[in-house]
Amino acid sequence: MARKTIDESVKKKISESHAKGNPMRKIAREFGISLSSVHRIVTGETAKTPKSKVSKSRDKEERKKKIIELEKKIAALEKKIQEIEESKRL
Repeated sequence: MARKTIDESVKKKISESHAKGNPMRKIAREFGISLSSVHRIVTGETAKTPKSKVSKSRDKEERKKKIIELEKKIAALEKKIQEIEESKRL
C-alpha cells in the first residue's frame, strides 16, 4: 500500500495543535491520519524501514558480542563474591 505524503504545512499544524495540549487521537481524527503518523510528526521520528538481512545478521553479531562481554563480567563478579566470602571465613 502506497503511503500518503503529509504536507509540511499540515505537519506544522499538527505540531502546533499538540503543543496547545490537544490529544494525539483527536489530532489524528481531525486531520484524517493515523495515530502513529501523528506520533512520528510530534516526536520528529522518521518512518521505519524494514531491516535488510545484512543489518539483521549484524545486529545478531553485536548481541552475541554483548552477551559474551556480560558473561565475562558476571564471571568476574562471581569470583569477587567467592573471594569476599572466603576472606570472611578467615
